[in-house]
Amino acid sequence: MNTTERTNFFQGKIFAILGVLILLVVPNFVSTNVQIVFILILFYGLCASCWNIVCGFVGELSLGHAVFLGFGAYISTLLLMDGSLSPWVGMFIAAIITAAFGVIVGLPCFRLHGPYFALTTIALGELIRIFVENNEKVFGINIRGAMGLVLKQTGNQFIAFEFANKITYYYVLVAFVAVTILVTWLIKNSKLGYYLTAIKSDPDAAESLGIKLTKYKLIAMAISCFMISFAGTFYAQYFRYVGPTRIFSHDMSVQIALIALVGGQGTVFGPLLGACLLVPITEFLSEEFGGTMPGLHLFIYGIMMVLVVLYMPQGIYKNVTGFFKKLEYKIFGWDKANRKSIGKGVK
Repeated sequence: MNTTERTNFFQGKIFAILGVLILLVVPNFVSTNVQIVFILILFYGLCASCWNIVCGFVGELSLGHAVFLGFGAYISTLLLMDGSLSPWVGMFIAAIITAAFGVIVGLPCFRLHGPYFALTTIALGELIRIFVENNEKVFGINIRGAMGLVLKQTGNQFIAFEFANKITYYYVLVAFVAVTILVTWLIKNSKLGYYLTAIKSDPDAAESLGIKLTKYKLIAMAISCFMISFAGTFYAQYFRYVGPTRIFSHDMSVQIALIALVGGQGTVFGPLLGACLLVPITEFLSEEFGGTMPGLHLFIYGIMMVLVVLYMPQGIYKNVTGFFKKLEYKIFGWDKANRKSIGKGVK
């Protein structure tokens, strides 16, 4: 690889590579409290990326995706508590069941459009939350109602998905996020991604070309539910507790959706970028004003959402990446290098 090829490879990617290095390296050299913030950034980035697979590519607004997060958390935890099955195995069983449930939910819901679809997903989330809160057992399985599921501390055991320090949890989450981003990229650049983009742009035109709308929406739904179930398993093992009031809450669903919308729906890295922006703001506001002004972070989310819709309807991803690319060109003089190489080629 000559100098020109190396320049072309890194062109426009310097700050992206720097951002990845920060996420990979910096958590090793910060306090536990800061590590927790990094974990939450990746957790919500993971959830938003899963939401993005169906909602960002298809264009339907789901405000009940916490249901599928909760399914993954509850199923894998119950398999561990009642069946002594390792979460590393249980999370795949939970993912399959969650994906199947997502398809069942999607069959009637995808017949609706616009606000009706969003309202239906809100209703579903509230229905599941109220049901779980008010029932101790389901099909003979003890789900413990509003008390939720409490996992015992057993020490540093990899097989039980329990670690002695936060940094190990963080790198497990890094692997989850990396796989999800890879899946998102593969979808976006595949025939499925092209079909979903066509469905989002003009459903009637897509259908007239022979694209089966419901079929491909359900495929996207199944993948999204499958992936977010892993986030649910991580949630349960990390916090050692799963309760319906939080995991199935409307607040959780809205937070996941807003992170993806602010970051940039339909993009590969937009949801993660949105998490990098919004999660630290949420943690700061909760720490500083949580006792006196609870819910302030949701108010700030609302303001940011209004600003994004008005001035950046496609999210901040394109604006942020565009800014850093321009900054790279000014710092490293990529444009000058390109002109010189082109001039040499012409000669």
